[in-house]
Amino acid sequence: MTGGGRGRGRPDTGVREAILAATEAILAEAGVARLSTREIARRAAVAESSIFYHFTDRLGLLQAVVRLHLPRYHEVAAEVGRSAGGGSLRDNLVRLLDALDAYYRRITPILAAVQADGDLRARFAERGADGAVGPQRALLPVVDYLAEERRLGRVRADLDLEPAALVIVATAYQRAVFHHLGAPGGPADTGRVVDTLLPALATP
Repeated sequence: MTGGGRGRGRPDTGVREAILAATEAILAEAGVARLSTREIARRAAVAESSIFYHFTDRLGLLQAVVRLHLPRYHEVAAEVGRSAGGGSLRDNLVRLLDALDAYYRRITPILAAVQADGDLRARFAERGADGAVGPQRALLPVVDYLAEERRLGRVRADLDLEPAALVIVATAYQRAVFHHLGAPGGPADTGRVVDTLLPALATP
């Protein structure tokens, strides 16, 4: 855990943010192959030891990057949840899917890094056993929203909420994968996706 002097003029209060930004940049540009603490420290212009001080280990750093974007998705999900019964079901679902899409576009490189490392994958699963972290954090707000719309009579009474939410979340994740792989033409826009799903969700 050696490295250059702290900050090279950067205020101590910005070290954590600089490390997170450098981690995201490296993953987006070069993937997990170049994600070493030395390279992160060089890009962030901080001491390598500061990475371990702020995040304990590499897994802690990756989890912090995921958490960095989760609040914004939850804000949108909460806003959509408050809109249950108002506006149109279609518009609410498009906004929810757009928020999920943006979230997964940011964290897909981090998920790929975890999947590519057996030790990281096992430790991520272990740390997520209590539900505090992990993919279910994106699923639950969708379940809650659909449950409220069902209570208000706009979503089918017989709808199995968790599988329906899983389809929405999986669609957002797959769209992010298409984006990162540069699939020709890209996936269908979120409006078309919602129009396809809506007959199975909405009350006739």
